[in-house]
Amino acid sequence: MTSPAKRVPKSIGTDAKLFGTYTLTDLAVGLFPAVVLVLLTQLALPPTASVAGYRLQSIALPIAVLAMCLGGIFVYLTPSYTTSLDWITTMLGYRRRPKQHSHDAAKEYTQLERVHEDADAIERTDGAFVGAVQVDPPMLALATDDEWERTATAFAEFLNSTVEFPVQFYSTTHSFPVEEYLATYEARLDDPDVQSNPRLSALIEEYVEWYATELEQRRMTIRDHYVIITIRPEDVQFEHESIVAQVARIPLIGLFVRAIAAPPVETQRAVLADALDERVRRVTAGLRDIDDCSATPVPARELVTLVAEFWHDDDLPQSNLSQRLRRTPIIRRTK
Repeated sequence: MTSPAKRVPKSIGTDAKLFGTYTLTDLAVGLFPAVVLVLLTQLALPPTASVAGYRLQSIALPIAVLAMCLGGIFVYLTPSYTTSLDWITTMLGYRRRPKQHSHDAAKEYTQLERVHEDADAIERTDGAFVGAVQVDPPMLALATDDEWERTATAFAEFLNSTVEFPVQFYSTTHSFPVEEYLATYEARLDDPDVQSNPRLSALIEEYVEWYATELEQRRMTIRDHYVIITIRPEDVQFEHESIVAQVARIPLIGLFVRAIAAPPVETQRAVLADALDERVRRVTAGLRDIDDCSATPVPARELVTLVAEFWHDDDLPQSNLSQRLRRTPIIRRTK
């Protein structure tokens, strides 16, 4: 839930360009398969080695040309935001990394410590509380220039007057609930008036079949927008711009001051929950002041689902995550 660290390249545009946007590194990557193949056939294999009656050394050159073409295609298909060498390194690193992690190892990636369902918040491993507001923006597809300007001005005023703390804007998509939408039509098939009318029943059945196939072909999705709101323990530990707060920012000394002056953990969590609720309500009210824009605080269960889908990269059943948010432990002490 924290701002992802952006990868800063060691250099920008310093590689010598051979032609167009292609560099000497791209040339080396493109020729690498051919060079390896030639060295393999000339040094590693015996001169008499053959395949299907053909000596390998005699057909090494055509195969090397084919390998060079494949390397060139790889360089050509390299995405514009990276280099061919970095792309290879990234793919190899992805293949070698473990696909499953233990609970403690996963926390290092997700930074999730616990869920506070009563406060509609998630606590990070650094003690910060995180909440979210779902935004239903105004429809401006057919809006005029004046309507666009009015909405943009209202949003700028919201950012300048309401948002006095760091926020993140997160946009994601999820699959269209086809089954839920078609359930209404399928339920109509059991109504007496539909059963007594074969043509209407056949029409509904054809529509349900056509609609499901149409959505599957289009891969229709729904886009959701969220404002992620965070509050850290240091934001509530001391009075703003007080002497203690300024001393707490000093390296090394600040750690000692925060350890001495910090309140108990439970007290601090209660203060963080109240402060987060205040920020969530301010953001919600500010967004609602924009014409045709609605905003709703996200409950803890939906927030957990949102985070889980972000890391899982797929839609997850709501019930599975809801069952894991238990207030009562599985094993309890009996009297």
